[in-house]
Amino acid sequence: MSNSIQSRLLVSASFIVCCFLGLAGLVLDRAYQTGAQNALYERLQIHLYSVLAEAELTKNHQMVLRSALSDPRFRQVGSGLYVYVFDTNGDLVWRSSSSAGIDAFALENMETGVNRYQERRLAEQQGVELHYRAILESNTGGSRAFEFIIIESSEGVDSQISGFRSVLWRWLGGVGFLLMMAQFYIIRKSLKPLRLIVNDLEDIQQGHAQQLNNQYSDELKDIANTLNRLISNERSHLKRYRDTLSDLAHSLKTPLSVLSGLYTQHEWHKEDTQVLKIQTQQMRQLVDYQLQKAAAKGHQTLSNPLLIQPIVKQILDSLQKVYMDKNLSVSMHIDKDISFNAERGDMYELFGNLLDNAFKWSVSRVSININTVNGTEGHKAGLDIIIEDDGPGIHADELEAVLQRGMRADESVNGHGIGLAVVNDLVELYKGRLQSSKSSMDGQQWTIFLPTING
Repeated sequence: MSNSIQSRLLVSASFIVCCFLGLAGLVLDRAYQTGAQNALYERLQIHLYSVLAEAELTKNHQMVLRSALSDPRFRQVGSGLYVYVFDTNGDLVWRSSSSAGIDAFALENMETGVNRYQERRLAEQQGVELHYRAILESNTGGSRAFEFIIIESSEGVDSQISGFRSVLWRWLGGVGFLLMMAQFYIIRKSLKPLRLIVNDLEDIQQGHAQQLNNQYSDELKDIANTLNRLISNERSHLKRYRDTLSDLAHSLKTPLSVLSGLYTQHEWHKEDTQVLKIQTQQMRQLVDYQLQKAAAKGHQTLSNPLLIQPIVKQILDSLQKVYMDKNLSVSMHIDKDISFNAERGDMYELFGNLLDNAFKWSVSRVSININTVNGTEGHKAGLDIIIEDDGPGIHADELEAVLQRGMRADESVNGHGIGLAVVNDLVELYKGRLQSSKSSMDGQQWTIFLPTING
């Protein structure tokens, strides 16, 4: 079968229509055939009554007909309608003129007053015969039993059934063709929004459009919205890569210029070695920062939400081993069911950098609390993250330099490195908020809000 949805639907619908009409045709044909056969039985019964009405028993117990039968076919040879009368010994006592050349035989053990129908062959035709045993009484009080046999050819019934079948299947065939044409139109009309999405995606690929429009059916709006988010995320990711390369190239110009100046000197002094070390460290930090910034992906629209507690717990376990000698008291308050649509690496960068700074600068205590925020009128739903320590904190005049987007390493505050700048970039990427304040432990507190993907 073709991979086309339209072809599959059309073939499946046509198969169902053919099966339905075929079964309907068989049922109607069978019903009509049964009705025609019952009508033949009723006609045989009427012919029997007409014969019984004319039959009488004479004084010497002989069966005679008072007058000729009303149906002229009884007098026409080969008409297809015949009458036979047998006595109880099975001897033929009377037959119609039409029965010349066609024999009939009485049945044994016939009950009086009971109709018995049988199929029989009449020359080259099929026929049906009715057997009936009746008791005739004479005027003198005598009585005698006779078996009456009425035979009628089923040629007329067969011809009638054949004509009905011809008309029936022609009509059903015509109806089936019209239904399939209607189905083709309906299916093609119903799949039109899918073709519109394909055309819109081609326009986006060729640069004629930025996003899918929303003029789709209700069933496809969610798909279009998801694709739009995916396109937006991929464009943002591509822009970050380009901006990162540009920032990296710009940031490396100064260290490379310094190093190039050192190469022109005939002799190196101790201060030159120190400069080389500093510039090399700066370039390493710049490369690390820009690579981390470029690797951030943002909201993930096509994956299951991440459980936050296992990620934070794994980071805390690692940091407690690294800072084991500080013997810190760590408290974590995160519900195990809290999840968020994000890339796993982004969450490790976000929590890893913030918690690493908290462990590095804390004296004895570190705390992390994460709660979900339900969306209300005027407020977005998302994650509320609070990380605290009892260290010295960051001075307000230093905070802007630490969080500066695209900052150079030589402008960072000593000891804080580039981790907080990466955190700031991640929060902005997720369209969140990052706030710094004094903690309840008299140290540093970071408050982060990350909205959900639909927030």
